[in-house]
Amino acid sequence: MVDMPGCTLLPGFIDCHVHLLDEAADTAPAAYQTLTAVPALRALLHNGFTTVRDLGSAHLPLNVSVRRAVEDGLIEGPRILAAPNILSPQGGHADKQPDLALRYGHRIGTLAEGVEGLRRAVREQARAGADWIKFAGGGGFSSPVDSPTSTAYSSTEMRAIVSTADDLGLPCAAHVFTDRAVLRAVEAGVRSVEHGCFATSPTYRAMEEAGVFLVPTQYAQTYFLNRLDDDDFWDSSMDTVRESYRAHAEALREGLLRPARTDVKTAFGTDAGMFPHAENWREFPTLLAHGYSALRALRAATCVAAELLGRSDLGVIAPGATADLVALEGDPFHDITATSRSRLVVQQGRLIIAPPATGPRASATPPALVQPMKGRQKMNAEELVEAMKPDVERFVSDNPVIELARTGEVDTDHFKRIVLAEYQCQEAELSTYGLLVARHRHEVPATLFSFVLHTIATARGLLREAASSVGLTGGEIPSVPVDQGLFRVVRDLTWMGTQAGPAEAALYLHTDLSTWCTLFAELISVSRRLPDAPGPVLTYMESWGDQPPPEVAEGTLDVLDYGLAHGEEPDRILHTARQLGVLVRPYWTYVAGG
Repeated sequence: MVDMPGCTLLPGFIDCHVHLLDEAADTAPAAYQTLTAVPALRALLHNGFTTVRDLGSAHLPLNVSVRRAVEDGLIEGPRILAAPNILSPQGGHADKQPDLALRYGHRIGTLAEGVEGLRRAVREQARAGADWIKFAGGGGFSSPVDSPTSTAYSSTEMRAIVSTADDLGLPCAAHVFTDRAVLRAVEAGVRSVEHGCFATSPTYRAMEEAGVFLVPTQYAQTYFLNRLDDDDFWDSSMDTVRESYRAHAEALREGLLRPARTDVKTAFGTDAGMFPHAENWREFPTLLAHGYSALRALRAATCVAAELLGRSDLGVIAPGATADLVALEGDPFHDITATSRSRLVVQQGRLIIAPPATGPRASATPPALVQPMKGRQKMNAEELVEAMKPDVERFVSDNPVIELARTGEVDTDHFKRIVLAEYQCQEAELSTYGLLVARHRHEVPATLFSFVLHTIATARGLLREAASSVGLTGGEIPSVPVDQGLFRVVRDLTWMGTQAGPAEAALYLHTDLSTWCTLFAELISVSRRLPDAPGPVLTYMESWGDQPPPEVAEGTLDVLDYGLAHGEEPDRILHTARQLGVLVRPYWTYVAGG
């Protein structure tokens, strides 16, 4: 039993229209674009969205791999139903880089037309692991070539898409805006219409009669409409989008008011990815602003969305249903902004966000949700930090470089390797703590990780001076580790940024700084006596102090409290921090020249 007074319990929310991969990275390496989904997944899940339908990217079926990674527990995120890509004709909405195609013959997009070409494309989507087929039946606001009022496929082509998908047991979603495009898609047999913002009442009646769902994505439209006069918001790459919204603004504002006056089955979908994923809850108040009732909006994100997805086990709180739950602070039937205040999230019976702690620091882990370990009480924040002190002493003992310095055997090459090692590991640290800030934006952990980012960025100035003092220039510093030991450090830091809980990352950070501050302090004390020790390198090491700064010490305790209160296990937190020991010796062995 969990007592949460003042909260409203609902089924886990469903967002039926998201784009998890950063569209701006369409021409970046596929591995990088795939990783852009990690902070998006976490933001959506922590908003209480336990299921999402990803409606595809322009190029490569990467979201299918993301879906599998979530299913296998490699990354944290909502359950994903995926349309791998957006089928589009040449010059259509998902033809993302027509200039590249015209000049170099390189197409960015899943482009297909004609009956046989479309049948082949649908089968390729199925082979890639599709749950849904998505096609651009019309243009869009962000299209490089077409407009949102254009129609992309003929009736025959749309029927070819839908019938082929139906043969394979796959439903279809159509990106369409106008009456003409929507009606073609409905007549072809699609299951959902995405956007439909210019459709009129007769078209909505046709959708009602056919049992077709509308996914209106209204916040995505107002997100841009409300910023039309904000010059700072738009850059040169978005001039076409701005002009398109400006040209259709009046018709769009009028069109957003129509669906609430109909009985069309509305399923919640946001187009998150066109705006920051953490803001997808704003679709709720946007629907209300355009005439939907709170009940209809909440049903759109629960039972109606589940019906669209063909998942009767979702979107309800009932015996036998999948245990996806969200508890909101407040009553969303009277204050729809309560949908922005998720205080508990459970996905498939697994606790994602626990109720906030109400007692002193030592009792941060809610006993109602996490059973005490047999034979002993769970450790609190101070005890976790204290438990790592013997490990730090072990990590700094018998350091090969300090031993060499004590015997006067340290030379410029050793200091050069220190600079190289610091540069390469800091590259990974900047990415890691940047990801952690993004994953925990507006939450307690962001303060600690932002401070560390600022500290590393400041230290880079001293590190550059240290590099020149040992004869290194920018071109001589590899961007990736040249040593296997350093590569293992970078690998673990990358895991930390994408996978670790906030408490895991915080204790690892505190242990890391405690170890390196101690080692640097000892190395400085024995190196000062050496006649050829490069002063800028010693100054860089000295800048870290002999122990973590107060902001890190206090911040670590705060984040440990936060992580424990949100269900992180002390044993796992300690285990992760102790993995640092596996990395310390290879790092310093490289510096020693071994």
